[in-house]
Amino acid sequence: MKVFLNEFNAKELKTMISENKIDSAITVFGSCESHGWHMPLGPDLFVPTGIARRAAEKLERTVVVPGVPFGTSIHYNQYPLSITLRFETIIAVAEDIFDSLINNGINHIVILNGHDGNIPALEIAARKVKDRHKEAVIVFIPAWWEITGARMSEDFEVWNGLGHGGEGETSITMAVRPDLVNMEDAVAQVPKDVINLSDFSTIIWDIKEITETGATGDPTKATKQKGQKMLDIVTDYVVTLIKKLESNNWSYDLRK
Repeated sequence: MKVFLNEFNAKELKTMISENKIDSAITVFGSCESHGWHMPLGPDLFVPTGIARRAAEKLERTVVVPGVPFGTSIHYNQYPLSITLRFETIIAVAEDIFDSLINNGINHIVILNGHDGNIPALEIAARKVKDRHKEAVIVFIPAWWEITGARMSEDFEVWNGLGHGGEGETSITMAVRPDLVNMEDAVAQVPKDVINLSDFSTIIWDIKEITETGATGDPTKATKQKGQKMLDIVTDYVVTLIKKLESNNWSYDLRK
C-alpha cells in the first residue's frame, strides 16, 4: 500500500486531489546525530517515519510527506557525526513544506516530530503558516516519546524509559530497524546527580556534560517487545487523533 507522497506520480495525485481522496498529510521531522555507541544516527527519522507509515495505512485519506532527515542538533555536536541545521533553516524548511501542501489543497497537517531540538523551530513555523492560512488546521505532536512515557510506566525498568538512546528509544528502534542496533555496545548512562532546580526551570545543557557515550538512560534494558508496544501505542494515538478530527470535519471548536 502506497502512503508516502513521493511514491505517487503526478497523474495519480491530480485525480486523488480532485476526487477528495487526500484529506490530510503527516509531516515528519527527524535528525542525524549520535545516540550512543549502540545506536545509529537516525532513530529520530526512522521511528516517526515508521509511526506515520503505519498510521496512514490504517487511514483512508492521509498521505505521509517524506521526512526531513536533519534537525537542529547543536547540543549533540560533540559526538560524531551530527549534521545540524540552524533553527532558522528548520523554520524555513517547515514553512515551505506546509505552504506547499496548503497551496495544493491539503489544509489538514499533522506534524510528527522525532527530535527534541526541532520543537521550538517547528512551533514557530506552524504559527507563521497558520497566520497566513487561516483555513489550515495544523496539529503538532512535538514529542512522541512522552506518549509512551505516560502510558508504559510499568513496562520500563529504569528512568521511566526516558533518555536519549535510552531504554525506550532503543526499544522502539529495535522494533523499526533491528538491523541497526548493536546491544553489545549498550552502556547505561543515567544522570543520577543532576540538580533539580524546579519544575518551572530548564537548564540549557550540552550532551557531553551528562554522558560519556552520547546517550542517556539505560539502553541495556531495551527489548524489541517493549519497542513494538511503544510503536503500537503511538500509531494508535495518531490514528485516533486524525479520525477524531475527520469526524468533526477538522473543526476543533465544538460550538460550530
